[in-house]
Amino acid sequence: MKRLLCAALILAILILPTLGLTEGADTIRLAKTLYLLGRGESYETLLDLGTVVMNRVDSPWYPDTVMGVLNQPQQFACGTLYDDESLRAARAVMMGARTLPADVVCYGALDATQPLREDTLFTTSGGYGFYTAQ
Repeated sequence: MKRLLCAALILAILILPTLGLTEGADTIRLAKTLYLLGRGESYETLLDLGTVVMNRVDSPWYPDTVMGVLNQPQQFACGTLYDDESLRAARAVMMGARTLPADVVCYGALDATQPLREDTLFTTSGGYGFYTAQ
């Protein structure tokens, strides 16, 4: 009986994280945002998008929570799905991984009809431009 309980516990420890059941609401919401914005992009681009979110959280000019930043009107779309890669990127960013400097707080699609100012472009990654504060 003890072996069966131990096996069930080990199985639960291995499976629950992959289902997202042990994740916080911020991580799941960020993963959904990264999936919607970055589906088909590289893992590096997912980290860049996540870094913009966290740079905003750390900035005095934006809300100081992940949900506050993600819920700002017309800033970050949020879908209902996420995959392993977007969840992995969200976890990494939530644990402190950053790929851009702290003043990079804006992003935009490179094919946008109204691109952001070229003089604030820091870098591009995938189909996105990443911009410093204007």
